[in-house]
Amino acid sequence: MNEPITVVPRVIGAIIAVLLQIALAPNIALFGVVPNFIMAYVLIVSIVCPGQSGPVFAFVLGLLFDLLGTGPVGAMAFLLTGVSFLAKRIFMLVNNDTLFMPLLLAAISTLVIELLYAAFMMAFGAGVSALDAFVFRALPGTVYNFLAALIFYPIVVRFLAQPIQQQPGTPHLR
Repeated sequence: MNEPITVVPRVIGAIIAVLLQIALAPNIALFGVVPNFIMAYVLIVSIVCPGQSGPVFAFVLGLLFDLLGTGPVGAMAFLLTGVSFLAKRIFMLVNNDTLFMPLLLAAISTLVIELLYAAFMMAFGAGVSALDAFVFRALPGTVYNFLAALIFYPIVVRFLAQPIQQQPGTPHLR
């Protein structure tokens, strides 16, 4: 019933993530690693709002990333759709909304996406060895994208997370 209310902030956040990816990400590359703001945003939204973010959201933003980048078209769309789906299902199963669990899931999801994206790049002819793809692309990209997810987390919690219904006077830590 309240779905149209939550769609607008997600779309605005997606537009901001895409604009950051276009304008800011190439300018803050460290050692050849460019942060992926789109991936960080999709993962955080799927973890913070597991009942509201669907696979179409992740697929469209992943496809935008693929069209903006130099990698194989469809690889990031496939990875974001699959990994964000798994991350939100795991978060719903664990049912733990402390600060540790969403950040742990974001870190693991980022590592999985970076490793699989490096494998896609090698499979589609990037011309690098597995060790180079892991050491110089996947690990630094994981750290960089997790830092971007850390920046997105409080913003997404503030603007997209639905308040938890509980009894008045019951303490709740977020």
